[in-house]
Order: sequence, then structure tokens, then C-alpha cells
Amino acid sequence: MNGPRPGDDVQAAPIPYDWAWLRKGMAAAFTLPGLVMAFSFMGFGALLHSEGLSLISGIAQDLIIWALPGQVVLVDALARGVPLLLAALAVTLTAVRLLPMVVLVLARSRMPGNPRWPEYLAAHFIAATVWVMSEMHFSGIPRSGRLPWLIGLGCMLATGMTLATSIGYALTGMMPLPLAATLVFFTPAFFLLALVDGARLEQDRIAIVLGAVIGPAVHAVWPSVDLLVGGLAGGTLAFFAGRFLRRPALDNPDAEDTP
Repeated sequence: MNGPRPGDDVQAAPIPYDWAWLRKGMAAAFTLPGLVMAFSFMGFGALLHSEGLSLISGIAQDLIIWALPGQVVLVDALARGVPLLLAALAVTLTAVRLLPMVVLVLARSRMPGNPRWPEYLAAHFIAATVWVMSEMHFSGIPRSGRLPWLIGLGCMLATGMTLATSIGYALTGMMPLPLAATLVFFTPAFFLLALVDGARLEQDRIAIVLGAVIGPAVHAVWPSVDLLVGGLAGGTLAFFAGRFLRRPALDNPDAEDTP
């Protein structure tokens, strides 16, 4: 007999990804978050045209950078003649905020024992909107279908945003610059509302308020790292403030039961 013997370590075959969820992820792009994102990228296309940059450069940013705040930073830096190396550094600093999102989403979606390339592909698409949408939908998606769903969502959003950028670029002559700037702020506005709606702990609410206060203050002094410093400082202070507020309840666990 060549079968396994008692005491032998038998490793179960890895559970494969369910690629039927790929199409469902693509369909999820045609929802309200995708529409908000499309308006934002139309504004980005208009911004490109107003700064005298080519549409091809904007589409390349859509596909390579895939984070509207970083893309706006790059366009502004190039328009002001900032050296390319410094512009790249500024874009990198704006992207630091995405690392926790990527780690969190992949930790909830990867299947051990499977090829790694789907993880690398999905990681590229994880930005603010995709993170928010994953928080909204993951509870209804089996783990084996989450990574295919992310890839389908990301591919369809990237395709749609290149089209939205092209439309905004073409309509610049009919779109005033203030309107284009307003459209660009659709995505951060949506992100802020999603953060407020998803705040469940006291630390979450404190972090949002502190970030809103610290971020603009840092921007006035050191605009290239305002998001990084505002988020880090606000989150750290909120963490300790939350622990301080919870300490009385921990010290006296029967306080809530006292009439």
C-alpha cells in the first residue's frame, strides 16, 4: 500500500479562487461609488487640458499611478516646473496612505497555497474607492471569490476612468475650471462620508476630527507631507485618547451595572 500511513502529515489541497466572481466585480463598478469616481476623473481630464498636458500622459497616470490625489499632485508639480525626481517623491508620499488599505484588503481576500500573481494584480487596484467598496461588499462574498471580485472591479474601474479622463479632457472648452476643480473633489468627499459612516469606535471619530484639523495646518507649513503627517498624528493621538477614555470603564467594570 502506497497510501498515507497513520502519523503521516497530509496537507489538504489549497482551495482555488472562484473566478465566477470576476464578472460580479466588474458589475460592481457600475454603482454609485463608480459614478462618483467617474465625475472625479472627468475633472482630472479637464485639469490636464487646462495645464497644457497631453491626454496620453493622463491616461498613463490613470493606469500606472491609479490614485487621484497623487495624479493631481503630479500634474500640479509638472505644471509648476518642479523637477521630476521631486515630483515623484511627492507622489510617493501621497501613496503611503494606501499601504494599510492594501495590507488589510489582501489579508481578507488571499487564499494560501494559490499562485501569487492575482494578489499582485489586485494590490495595484486597491485605492480609497476600492477599499471602501470592499468594506461594503466583502461580507456577502465568500473568501474564495474576493480576490477575483477585486480584480474584476479594478479592471472595469480602470477602463472606465480612462474613458472618463478622455471625456473630461475633450469637454474642457465647455467646462469652467472651477467646475473641473469641483469634480476632482468628488472622490475625497465620498471617502470622507464613507469614513464617517464606517466609524464604529470612539477612536475612529476622534481620528477623523483630528485629521481634519491637523491636515490643513500641516498643509500650510509643509504641503508635500500634509496627508502623511495629518493621518499619522491624528491616528496616533486618537489611539491614546481612546485608551484614556476607556480607562475608567476598565478600572470599574461594574460601573455600568450600578443603578
